[in-house]
Amino acid sequence: MSNSKKILIIGSGGFIGSNIYSYLEKSGLIVFGIGRTHKQTNRRHINLTLPDKNFLSILEELQPDVIIHCAGSSSVSQSIVNPYEDFQNNVGVCAFILEAIRQRTRNTKFILLSSAAVYGNPTELPIRESANLQPISPYGYHKKMCEELVEEYSHQFSLNYTIFRIFSAFGEGLKRQVIYELCTKFVSPENNIVEVFGTGNESRDFIHVSDIARAVKFSLDSDIIGIYNLASGNQTKINYIVKLIQDISNSSKDVVYNNVVRSGDPIYWEADISKLMAAGFLPSRELEESLLSYFNWFMKEGYL
Repeated sequence: MSNSKKILIIGSGGFIGSNIYSYLEKSGLIVFGIGRTHKQTNRRHINLTLPDKNFLSILEELQPDVIIHCAGSSSVSQSIVNPYEDFQNNVGVCAFILEAIRQRTRNTKFILLSSAAVYGNPTELPIRESANLQPISPYGYHKKMCEELVEEYSHQFSLNYTIFRIFSAFGEGLKRQVIYELCTKFVSPENNIVEVFGTGNESRDFIHVSDIARAVKFSLDSDIIGIYNLASGNQTKINYIVKLIQDISNSSKDVVYNNVVRSGDPIYWEADISKLMAAGFLPSRELEESLLSYFNWFMKEGYL
């Protein structure tokens, strides 16, 4: 891919979006961002929250070659508390962007960061892209709707697109979800027992955010189209993550599993990533190494 092509990242101030922005910028690409304000003031960034009619004129003037959509709500639990807000932030914003592309740009490729939440509780592992989509949370339903909107604009208006279904993303800078919660519980002096949801036998497929950024860059270079799982391809039990973080933190606290499954949470996840591998991409980060790096960041900057 030519470095002269213009990339627009929507949601460039968020956890995944900011990492993609930094990675692509360091790769020499011309990158613009829309979203929350960056700490780095020298970046090409527009502080704008979509939907906003000003986006139409920005898009018409910029004429990006690729739009990477990273914005929207990202909390399963909050989608259950406020489903309509989640719908607006995910489906509404995605529809707004797609229509803006149709009206104001020429030959812009659209990359959607979707979620494994579209699968719900799969009937078999590993999960292929062709598996039935049976979401179990408003967030999952709304990500599924976003994918359907992208396919609609592809079929009706010849939109060129790539969709990444991201599994359990983590990395330095993320201050929520299971790994952050466990680090907090093991380090905090306020508790002597670490309570963990579920039985510990539940599983996730963790992927470091640096590999997500690499995959996006790969999609730009190779111009792959369609839907791809983005994960490590490895099923990891929660009790293994608990033990790793307990060892890394050198904690002697007792661990108690409360046997409660939070609403909207899947039981088991393991992605089949053979489709993306066949295209030429392979995740590079090992889980144990990534957890140690994350914990070091957590102790330095993340634990407040």
